Order: sequence, then C-alpha cells, then structure tokens
Amino acid sequence: MIRVAFLGSDSTHTEAFGRRMNLPDGPFHAKARVVSIWGEDAAQTRKKAEDLQIERVCSAPAEALKNVDLAMVIGRFGESHYHPARQALEMKVPTFVDKPFTVSFLEAQELANLSTQLSVPLCSSSPLRFAKEVLEARKLIGSGERVVAATASMPANCIDLGVDPRFESPFFYGIHGTEVLLEVLGHEIQSFEISRAGGSAAVSLKFKSGQTGLLNYVRSAGEFYSLTLYTEKGEWHRNIELDGSYYTGMLTFLLDRFARDEGTIPLESSLQAVSLLEKVEGKKS
Repeated sequence: MIRVAFLGSDSTHTEAFGRRMNLPDGPFHAKARVVSIWGEDAAQTRKKAEDLQIERVCSAPAEALKNVDLAMVIGRFGESHYHPARQALEMKVPTFVDKPFTVSFLEAQELANLSTQLSVPLCSSSPLRFAKEVLEARKLIGSGERVVAATASMPANCIDLGVDPRFESPFFYGIHGTEVLLEVLGHEIQSFEISRAGGSAAVSLKFKSGQTGLLNYVRSAGEFYSLTLYTEKGEWHRNIELDGSYYTGMLTFLLDRFARDEGTIPLESSLQAVSLLEKVEGKKS
C-alpha cells in the first residue's frame, strides 16, 4: 500500500485525487491511501479529511510528511507550492507538484536543482497531459505520421470560480493548454514571439525539431481547451472533454511509475511551461 500525504487542501483536486484512493469505490483503493493532510485553512482541512477518510490532520507539512511514500502538493494556487514541496524534498519524500509547478521560474528551478542534489524524485504536471485526447495525439505521432505544427487554445484567465486576483493570471488555467502543447511537441524551444490584443495573447513557437507551435490564451472565455495537429495528411482537431478521466490517468502514472521510481515527467518540460507563462504574464525571472 502506497502511503500518500496531501499538502494543500483548498483545491477541488483534493477531492478528485482523494476519492480515487480513499473511498471504497475508488479505482486505487487497494493500491494507495492518503494517510495525512495539511492545509492552511484548518477548518477546511478537517472537513475534507472527514469526507475523504484521511486519518491524520496535521498542523504543519513536516508532520504530514512522516511515514509516507509520496507527497502530493496540491494547493489551488501556484504561489503556495514552493515551500511545502521544498520541505518534502528535504525530508527525502518523492514529490509530485500539481499545476502550476510554481508561478516563478526561479522557484521552480530551485526545486529542480534540490531534487537533483538530494536524489529525490520530483515531477509536476497538469492533469490534462493525461487527457484521452492528448493520449490520442501522442499515439498519432507515435504511428509515424509527421506533425509539422500544433496549436493549443485555452482561457487566459478564470471567470467561473469567483473573485480573486490570482484567477486573472494565465498560470491558473493557461498552464493546462501550455503543458498539452509541450506534451505533444516536446520542450526544446528555439525561439518564440508573443503578440497581444485586448487582454488575450498568442505565443508563436519554433522548436529545435523544425516544428512550429501556437499557444492561444483567450481573455474572458469560459473554461475550454483544444488541440490541433497539422500533419502531412491534413488537420487533426480535438476539444478536450472536461470529464475528469484524466485524474485517473494521472494517478495511474504517479502510483504505478513515479512512486516506484520507474518513470517521470521531464522537469525540463515543467520548467519550460513556467518560463513561457512568466513571459505571457509579463514577469521577469
């Protein structure tokens, strides 16, 4: 049984992952269990622990990290990820960081460097890397059909979850589409150019492979994600269905491969996503 610690309790991903492991009808009930949880809001954390049958509610990340096999840093906002992820690595616990890795390239790079220095596995990902449409795209690429370009489109900001200045950041929803494009074309970017209009942004990318990519961040749109591949045979397009099945795919990867040190998501890809979003947001590292 893989013992998991949740670090962060304010995201709906707490339920998405926790139900799949801890509840009797969860697909991973016999394989893994969330045994501890820490969150900044104590009352919210206690309520989620009760709903998800998590035994230990902890007052600090270090307490939650005792006697576990995997740390999952799943705070809603990327600003909250760096410190608990660092503590997990320092306690030599393999660590997964939910989207976005961080909202600072320097912080993300520090975590990547610490993982290497301490030889502790670390990865970060949007669940949409495991969406069935993205897996279908990867299968198409693996079949040998030559992809010359790809486009991913997504919201530039979040308009459907309430009022919070952090919802205005492309890091909140934009990370999903950004990682989808990097998942299918790779992370070795040779050059990029950003154009802006009315709060929206388009990032044109040239990859070292010779392929080109386009990231469309659409201002004030409801949540949506789409992926288009352009091949020698024509256009392949999918709208990503937000049905939650990607959480099962992500947990399959984390529990069957990552927690066993048998596979990872390249940190270079996660770092590239953070770097691109900093540029879209207008930040300087």
